[in-house]
Amino acid sequence: MGFTGVRSVNFRNLEDSRIDLSGADNIFLVGLNGQGKTNFLEMIYYLCYASSFRGKSEKDLCRHGKEGFFTGARYSFNGQQFGSLGISFKNGARTTKLDDKIIRDRKELINNIPCVVFCHDDLSFVNGSPERKRLFFDQTLSYQYPYYVDSLRKYKKILFTRNKLLKEKKRDLLEIYTVQMVTTGKEIQTRRKELTSLFNIHFSRYFRKISGLEEDLVITYQPSWRNMEEDKEIFDFLRSREDKEIFRGSSLYGPHRDNFVFMHGGKNFVDFGSTGQMRLVSLIMRIAQADFISASQEKKPILLLDDVLLELDREKRKLLLDCLPPYEQAFFTFLPGDDTYQSGQNSIFFDIEKGVLTKR
Repeated sequence: MGFTGVRSVNFRNLEDSRIDLSGADNIFLVGLNGQGKTNFLEMIYYLCYASSFRGKSEKDLCRHGKEGFFTGARYSFNGQQFGSLGISFKNGARTTKLDDKIIRDRKELINNIPCVVFCHDDLSFVNGSPERKRLFFDQTLSYQYPYYVDSLRKYKKILFTRNKLLKEKKRDLLEIYTVQMVTTGKEIQTRRKELTSLFNIHFSRYFRKISGLEEDLVITYQPSWRNMEEDKEIFDFLRSREDKEIFRGSSLYGPHRDNFVFMHGGKNFVDFGSTGQMRLVSLIMRIAQADFISASQEKKPILLLDDVLLELDREKRKLLLDCLPPYEQAFFTFLPGDDTYQSGQNSIFFDIEKGVLTKR
């Protein structure tokens, strides 16, 4: 089932309202650009993870001229698990309540309502910086291993201190943090390597079916500590590069420098793929991610598809929609006059204009 009802107050341009979603597996939002379709999806995503998929701070989520907002929802999974959520932002602080219990860490929400969003910025997961690619795979790992978030946080703290020591040329303390960096970094590297093998199984299957290209597209993981498995081997490597890092004042090697590359026919796909092909690959990545979540958890995810089908021809749209993995609930945004959606008997349509949702 998913969300049975949602409520918002002062969230973006959305009208303060309660929206009944009970009995709906597919929710279609129809409206012109700039009317609030994406804002509504952003609210749904925020309820799942207490963060914005557009990378915005909570202050940016407040309606213009307001200092805070509130979002709330009731939901159910598999027709059995029922729960309530409430997230408020006031005086620069966020308060999250899950079934009336205050949640201190967003990590506790990761497996509560799994959610996958398909949006235009996903293209950067294919042709963007290594940082954007790492973000996608770290996000995917977090769905399977919530404690992976702790490893990332720990590594970032170690990296911050180590960089500070490199800039200040404090060699006497550097060894301690290099050891910590190796231990925590190797754990991250191992998980990323394992994920790449598993993820390719889902990804390659969907790529063959949707793209129509003859050869497989394979995601390869390129760790910064390449061809090094033992802690001592990595530590000795870093010690041998210490002078260079001190000169640069920065840690030049480690999981924060890892990359993921898309290989097709022995070549880097980004070097010859068209923007349309890379857009399709980014959508397939999200489908594979949703499938991966379903396979690794007992819950099917919520899907949010934000105008991502517009750039595809009708045949590719149908193929992609047919390949969506089982989901608990899906939200689609469309422009007026677009008839490519596939509505079922458990569908609800809303017209949206100036932040006001009107049920058809």
